[in-house]
Order: sequence, then structure tokens, then C-alpha cells
Amino acid sequence: MVGVSLVLAAILGIFLARSANSLMAETATAVDARSRAAEVSRELSGATLSNELLAHMDDPSFEAKFREQAQAIDAGYEAERTAIVAQRAELERHQRLTWWVLGLCMLTFIVVVALSTIVVTHRMAGPLFRIKRMVREVAEGRLRPPQHGLREGDELQDVFEAARDMTQRLRNQQEEDARVLAEALAVARQKGVTGPWVDELSALEARYRERLAR
Repeated sequence: MVGVSLVLAAILGIFLARSANSLMAETATAVDARSRAAEVSRELSGATLSNELLAHMDDPSFEAKFREQAQAIDAGYEAERTAIVAQRAELERHQRLTWWVLGLCMLTFIVVVALSTIVVTHRMAGPLFRIKRMVREVAEGRLRPPQHGLREGDELQDVFEAARDMTQRLRNQQEEDARVLAEALAVARQKGVTGPWVDELSALEARYRERLAR
């Protein structure tokens, strides 16, 4: 599960990274276009003003107007360049912030998935281990169901309870068989019955008691 989550996180991260790069590239292109447009606008304004200056060379009053227009063009260009520089800085800040957010989101996703997987595995591995041990003990003849059940929140509660109930039923049947066999042997001994089969039944009854005492 962790491996699959890492693969999915990597795919998602690559997709988001490419999308972010594409968006940042488009924004950077727009900023460059704005910068070039400002340069062109300044050059055109300067050329227009130069043409007007040539057309009014004989007009003494046009010099003051020319200076005012030139200062206005320079001021507009400087303001536009300042805005472009600020926009570039904001773009770089957004780019760094985007990478940090993407990295933190991916790291958080991986950590959450890993922790969830550990919790789910722990809630399943513990019950499976106890059920396996119970079945192995039954196979070895130890019919002693566990006294304590699973923890609250563990998985496989029904399976564990069914295995414990099965073990208890087998133990009850063994105890009942041992009791009936012991009573039959007691009656036989009281009546003085002897023979190989009595010894065999006695040995069987002893095995029952030994198995129940484990």
C-alpha cells in the first residue's frame, strides 16, 4: 500500500509540477511581453516627439512643451518598468511558494498514507497472529481458548470469536467424553470386569485428561 501510494504521489507530483511550470512559464512570457511593449512604447513615443520637434524647430515655445512631454514619457516608462520588476518579484515569490506547497502536500500525503497503512496493518496483523496461534494449539491438542479477546478497533473480531468458540466447544466435547469414559470405567471396575479393552480405555481416558490439562 505504501509503495502504491508513493507511485501515485510521484505521478501526481509530476503532473502538478508540470502544470505549475507551464503556468509559471506563461506568466513569465506575459511579463516579458509587457516589458518589450513598454520598450516599444517608449521608442515610439520618443520617435513621435522627435518628429514633432523637427516640425516645430522654429517655434521657441515648443521647447518647454517638448521637455514636459519627454519627462512624461520617461516617467511613464520608469513607472512601467517598476511595475514589471515588482511583477517579476511577485512571480518568483509565487513560484517558490507553489513549490513549497506542492512539496509539503506530497510529504503530508505520504506520511498520512504510511501512518494509516501501519495502523490498518497493526489492527489486522495482531488478530491474524492470535488466530493462527489458536489454530496451531488446537492442531497440537491444546484445547485452551484465550481468556482475553481482541482490542477494541481490531479487525477480524468475528473470525477470532468464531475460532475461540470452536476451541471452547471442542474442549467441552473432550471433557464430556472423558467424563463419560471415566464413569464407564468406574462401573466396569466395580463389577470386576477386566481385559485388554479395559486397559486400552483407561489409557484413552488418561490421554483425554492429559490433553485437557495442557
